[in-house]
Amino acid sequence: MTVKMRGRPRGFDKDEALVRATERFRTHGFSGTSLDELSEATGLARPSLAAAFGDKRALYIAAIDRLTARVERQLVRLGEAKLPLRELVERILMGGIALYLTGSDGPEGCLVINTAATQAAADPQVREKLAAFLAIEDDRIARLLADAGSPAPAAQGRLVASVLHSLSVRARGGAPRDELERVARDCVELIAGGGN
Repeated sequence: MTVKMRGRPRGFDKDEALVRATERFRTHGFSGTSLDELSEATGLARPSLAAAFGDKRALYIAAIDRLTARVERQLVRLGEAKLPLRELVERILMGGIALYLTGSDGPEGCLVINTAATQAAADPQVREKLAAFLAIEDDRIARLLADAGSPAPAAQGRLVASVLHSLSVRARGGAPRDELERVARDCVELIAGGGN
């Protein structure tokens, strides 16, 4: 007779489980992801999943928080490169395209932009997390542009962030890479023009 062990498996890695849950949410959104799918994705039984993260909503919020922190770290690191304006904007947008075209089921865009924006309509905490993500993104991009010599870093930062969001939606909608890159180049030209 085999005795089934209870609790988390040996070698349980909470961050790895969160990464896998994030990808499931990124693919199917909050409403389209069941607890059984999260259990399968993370390799954790439902009771272990609940013990580690709480309910499905708490796990979704943790996924948003994880992505927000990751985006902020990436933007801070990008600032350390001290790039000229044109190259900076290109790097931000092309990096977004590279990410948005990945996914377990094809191009999936950004977890926050493509799923939290929908969930925010019915969930005040998700709305708050979405607003915080957007504020951090706007602020960090504006600082990068200011350091690179932008004459209007706040306005141009919002434009770059808005183009990132559009690229995410377009990627999820099946736009090919060359179309996404054309949108990115248009934004670069508007911001950096022929100089910098």
